[in-house]
Amino acid sequence: MKRLSLLSVAVLFAAAAFAQTTTPVTTTTTTTPTEKAQMKDLRKDVRAYDNEKAEAKQAINKGELAVAKTDLAAAKVDKQDIKADAKTLKSEGIAHPVKLADKEVKKIDEKDVKADIKDIKADKVAEQKAVKAGNITAAQADQADVKADKKDLKKDIKEARRDGIKHPVRRAK
Repeated sequence: MKRLSLLSVAVLFAAAAFAQTTTPVTTTTTTTPTEKAQMKDLRKDVRAYDNEKAEAKQAINKGELAVAKTDLAAAKVDKQDIKADAKTLKSEGIAHPVKLADKEVKKIDEKDVKADIKDIKADKVAEQKAVKAGNITAAQADQADVKADKKDLKKDIKEARRDGIKHPVRRAK
């Protein structure tokens, strides 16, 4: 009897507690053109910061300390720009803008690598078709396209690695 009464009191308290809480209102956040422009600027700053740090690392490895020092100073300026942009975006209601910009930069890099791989595959197929058809000039042009696309792929892979993607080609597949 005692357990039943305690259980009923506990259930009443639980019901009262749930009745007092309100469900959070879900708001759909629409980004304004100024927020989009600021996010784009933040992405550019993040990419510039990554590039400056990578250049400084390369200069240190080569033994050029003066060049590395200037690159690190430029990276420091970029970091200050990132912090300023993040502060304004946070005040406008965007949560974790730097993390979001990093993700967007990585997504753009992956997209570029995927596009380059797709172009290389298409050019190789076109080259094989030209060879089967006996059109040597078209095959040579397709070979040149493959070579240019491979160069673009190499550049995009380098950028992706600078931006923090460990295996961009594997992730693209």
